[in-house]
Amino acid sequence: MNKTQKGACYGILLSLLLAGIVIFDLIDTIVGWPTKVLVGAVWGGLLLVPVYFLERKKGPRGVDMDERDKLIEKNANLAGFGAVYLYVIVMSFLPIGILGEEASIPVTWCPVLLIGAGFC
Repeated sequence: MNKTQKGACYGILLSLLLAGIVIFDLIDTIVGWPTKVLVGAVWGGLLLVPVYFLERKKGPRGVDMDERDKLIEKNANLAGFGAVYLYVIVMSFLPIGILGEEASIPVTWCPVLLIGAGFC
């Protein structure tokens, strides 16, 4: 895996971590702390597995650069755009699914959602 692919994977993991923090905070308002601790442990464990595979060394030398790098970079950029679109769609409908159609969320959540989309 080259540097661009690894960066794209870390970007996706960071966006999942931020989405988990938002969900984690919403869970706190709905249920008690034991469920919050359980969800946090499961989410953290799920995010650590890809980090292990990304950081594991496979051989004594790195990947050679060749003409396929532009194609790989283009695919990584498309995956990043897809992650942003998925994040925006999920974060648009998640409060409705968790809180219901009649509830509202504070305006202070808007910067959090924007920052999460920026990290994606």
